Amino acid sequence: MQALVKLMQLANSAYSLKGTIDEQFDEAEESGHGDLLPVQKVKEIAGLETDFEFFLTEELAFLLHSEDADLLGELIVFEKRIISDNQAVAAYNKKRSELTDRLEAGAVAVDHAKGTVLSSELKGRDALLVDVRVGALQNLLGTIMERLDREVVDGRNLLNRLKDAARTEYGKLFPSLKFEEPDKC
Repeated sequence: MQALVKLMQLANSAYSLKGTIDEQFDEAEESGHGDLLPVQKVKEIAGLETDFEFFLTEELAFLLHSEDADLLGELIVFEKRIISDNQAVAAYNKKRSELTDRLEAGAVAVDHAKGTVLSSELKGRDALLVDVRVGALQNLLGTIMERLDREVVDGRNLLNRLKDAARTEYGKLFPSLKFEEPDKC
């Protein structure tokens, strides 16, 4: 049961991060800013998890003699991927905040008519630095989004596989559980 709870926390982390990003895209569409670059739509990403409890050997040892013994390795890899995803989001947040600071330094107008949109006039070296940072952030955000799409699906599949393996091993001692997610992250 401890391993299942830890896996639920890992899967929920990916699900929450994906939901936060999706909400920012939806908000941009609703406010008439759907044509902006993804990095312009996605400000800092809330919901970072930092206190993960790692799987313990004794929690997963029963998988070694189960029909789904490969699950053991997949759980450990998934754990590392989720931690890495959270580190990537933290890096995105830091770099996105730095970009905002640089743009605010060159701010010439703020339009509140359809949400807050900052206009900035940067020239020369400052403009080049912003272009480079936007490109890097676009790549990082794209990678994060691709990974979270995969993690949400993998998390659900791993939860069901772990539940099935535990039910097989422990029978009625392990509760019959059903994992569902809302229609929208």
